[in-house]
Amino acid sequence: MTFMTRLKHLLKRHRHDDSGVATVEFVLVFPFFAFMIMGGYEIGYYTVSGAMLDRGLDMAVRDVRLGKMPSVTLPSLKSATCQYARYVRKCEENIHIALESVDANNFVRPSSIASCIDRSQNVTPNTTFRDGGENELMLVRACVNVDPIFPTTWLGASMQPVSGKGYA
Repeated sequence: MTFMTRLKHLLKRHRHDDSGVATVEFVLVFPFFAFMIMGGYEIGYYTVSGAMLDRGLDMAVRDVRLGKMPSVTLPSLKSATCQYARYVRKCEENIHIALESVDANNFVRPSSIASCIDRSQNVTPNTTFRDGGENELMLVRACVNVDPIFPTTWLGASMQPVSGKGYA
């Protein structure tokens, strides 16, 4: 029996047998859907973290403007921001806030984005934190490092990490 004859006989025998078709389809399709679901969860987490950071910072600065926070220090502003931004994991350890006064008439946009903490060396960036005077325009910038939930998914693998560990 030649190879082609054996192959024809094998194909003829399995032509009408459909057992295992669902397993093959599942093995081919499931990883794609699993990565899509995990990536969607990751996007949702980063979106909620960013929105909660914005909300927390906005509420903390509102407390400062209304006089509910008499002395504005970096630890007190961090604590207030993280208290309002509940869904950001390990917020107090991973957040860095810069507060600097700006000239309202000659505003110059900062050339860099907010600096983040380098968690590999436990170094806090050297930024300005100065409490402003009454009716003084202040620029508040914040950065928080978050760890990916699924670092091997398409989203976690394509994000640019900051110095140390995590994403800004």
